[in-house]
Amino acid sequence: MTKALDYFDPAYDYGGDLARALAEARCEFLVLSFSTDWRFTPARSEELVNAMIAARRKVSYSEIDAPWGHDAFLIPTPRYTDVFTAYMDRVAREVGQ
Repeated sequence: MTKALDYFDPAYDYGGDLARALAEARCEFLVLSFSTDWRFTPARSEELVNAMIAARRKVSYSEIDAPWGHDAFLIPTPRYTDVFTAYMDRVAREVGQ
């Protein structure tokens, strides 16, 4: 599974242009990163966010301060839960319109 994650490149078919690859997406995005994640670093998340902005996609981003490294998403972290819940509540309200 980690090999699949390591080699997955959504921009591959677009000559490495991530913004062009994301331009075809028809959804909104929520990108959350953890300050100490070594596997999917905040810098990589910010690269994705910047490509989404360049592609004129709607994106929300938050970096969560957490000391647990890559496994931080498995640990109940109030800031993570608050951001995720607020985003999903907004989506639910919009869908319910």
